[in-house]
Amino acid sequence: MAGLLLDPATDRWADWGLLDGPDPDRQLNGPQAHQAFRDFIVAAYPGYAFHTWAERLIALLQRVADGELNRLIVCCPPRLGKSLLVSKLFPAYWVSRYPTRFCAIASYSAELAYAHSREARHYYRVVGHPLSKDSTAVGNWLTPERGGCIAAGVRGPFTGKGYALGIIDDPYKGPEDANSAGQRQKLIEWFQSVWLTRAEPAPEGPSRGGFAGAAQVVVLTRWHQDDLIGWLLAQESGDAPQRWQVLNLPAIAEPTQLQIKFPNTCSIEPDWRQPGEPLCPERFPLVELEQIRIRAGSYWWNALYQQRPSPAEGLLFQRSWIRTTAGTPAPGARASQRPFAALVLSCDLSFKGGAENDYCGFCLLGLLPYPEARHPVAQAQARGEQLHRSASHVSPPAEAKNGGAHRIEVLWSQHHRLDLPGVVNFLGQTLGALGQGQSPDAVLVEDAANGPAVCQLLRRQIPGLIAVRPTGSKVSRAHAVAPLMEAGQLAFRRGNDALISELLGFPNGSHDDLVDAFCQGVIWLQNQHWRGQGTATPRPLLFSR
Repeated sequence: MAGLLLDPATDRWADWGLLDGPDPDRQLNGPQAHQAFRDFIVAAYPGYAFHTWAERLIALLQRVADGELNRLIVCCPPRLGKSLLVSKLFPAYWVSRYPTRFCAIASYSAELAYAHSREARHYYRVVGHPLSKDSTAVGNWLTPERGGCIAAGVRGPFTGKGYALGIIDDPYKGPEDANSAGQRQKLIEWFQSVWLTRAEPAPEGPSRGGFAGAAQVVVLTRWHQDDLIGWLLAQESGDAPQRWQVLNLPAIAEPTQLQIKFPNTCSIEPDWRQPGEPLCPERFPLVELEQIRIRAGSYWWNALYQQRPSPAEGLLFQRSWIRTTAGTPAPGARASQRPFAALVLSCDLSFKGGAENDYCGFCLLGLLPYPEARHPVAQAQARGEQLHRSASHVSPPAEAKNGGAHRIEVLWSQHHRLDLPGVVNFLGQTLGALGQGQSPDAVLVEDAANGPAVCQLLRRQIPGLIAVRPTGSKVSRAHAVAPLMEAGQLAFRRGNDALISELLGFPNGSHDDLVDAFCQGVIWLQNQHWRGQGTATPRPLLFSR
């Protein structure tokens, strides 16, 4: 009977530990065997492509498993394959090396953490290691020696368990999560009060590699300068630096002057590439990365792909993108002769007029009928000049052919602290002062912030008012506009200094009312008129893992 129970063909669990018998197979694969992580990958994942970046990461993870390293930060672009190595294959290998100890995996959601743990359990079993029969759940699976793997979402509980290896992989769900100061602070508080308190002390006897306590591996794609990795690096200047080993992998290698600067207490893995070389040309060749750069815009490209969430020249909007043009700076002056396909007055309203309350922001934007409006024939016609019959043969200028000029112009912008009657009076006076040349085709007011009753009142008082239902947060709308400004398709007339100052400080500035009005107007013009003309627009980047 015992022979049948211990026969691998009939005993599906092969749970020698519960039967109190020695397992010769596990003796070969146990800690004394010291199987290399790379060999484990070959056995568990046949056909794995050992690209150069993966070899570098595998070598660091091997040092973690060997006890030579217990603080590792990995920053790399999305869809590279980091989670397969760090959160699936490595936990399986580590538990096989230390079957009496626990590995913990945390991600932005419990579902994602469980998915990583499920795959780790699979790879652990594929190479012939047994599970304990009484605990095989994906979120908490055990070895016969009562070690194993636990998983949970960040800001979730890790009750009743400690860990000797902690892996945090993708703690932010997306850009809104990472851009929210409140969400970032909650993650830091969870990290301090829950995650770190579950770290096990060093085992009795000689410490592994001279380190005390649990090993920590943090891997993510950078979203924000103050994300978890930004916070960890900031702590290095305190009284208890952790001396992290950092593997920073930009999608395209950069010259030294553009590379992010790390604290002196950290050890940085050197980049093996020359500036301009892609990280993983087998999966993301340089031509594809250049297309991603265009679609994403500099802010997200620097953060997500180059691991530099703070651009050297600013935050979301950069000063080098600001293009100015001559024109009437304020309402009430002589109407401009430049033709616009559409004019819109975009408003970000707050109906509390106190000195400490938010401003109301107003922004007048015009859509140029480009390229026709920049063609010499159209410009001459706009001036009322008589044209020779050969004018029809004049070719558009090179600038028009290349699409290099702006398409939307900010005519003027203002902000004031106004209550509801003050808003109605200001809009009435402004619309009257604009005159026929700058009279807007629509007045945009955000619907969600003001409520149906207020919008109905404004509609009765203000002709042409349109209540706009916003999509996403202010930051996400700004991200939609930033690539247009970077591409030179937005310009500002003189007199918009307050708006430009807010754009350069956004999203960390003290006020954002003009930015919100500006972005609302640009997005509305783009959706209602620009795309309707069949003009190609920059495609938004879809973030995925």
